[in-house]
Amino acid sequence: MYDSQIERVIKNIARLAEKQKSVEEARNNLLQYYQDNKDRMDYKRYRTMGAGLIGSGAIESAHRTVIQKRMKLSGQRWTRKRAQNMLALRCTRLSGKWDKVIDLICTQREAA
Repeated sequence: MYDSQIERVIKNIARLAEKQKSVEEARNNLLQYYQDNKDRMDYKRYRTMGAGLIGSGAIESAHRTVIQKRMKLSGQRWTRKRAQNMLALRCTRLSGKWDKVIDLICTQREAA
């Protein structure tokens, strides 16, 4: 998969013969998942484009850091719009671009 040979992986999994119904079912579910998501598994292309992180681990970690730590605090209640605004601010701060927010605020104050 790392070399974008997902079709080969799918064929190898499909060749596995299982006598147990539960194992056969699990294999078929895995095959269906790979078929449905093979475009997302073109890891070689993503690496060529400069995407250093592939897979879901980095996304799950970012979700925990950016979203859950702030949005799930005790007593928090969020409307969809306010949650989106808070997440945009957190993403900006955590990506080291907070100075752009400050510049925008200062520009708006000067214009008023």
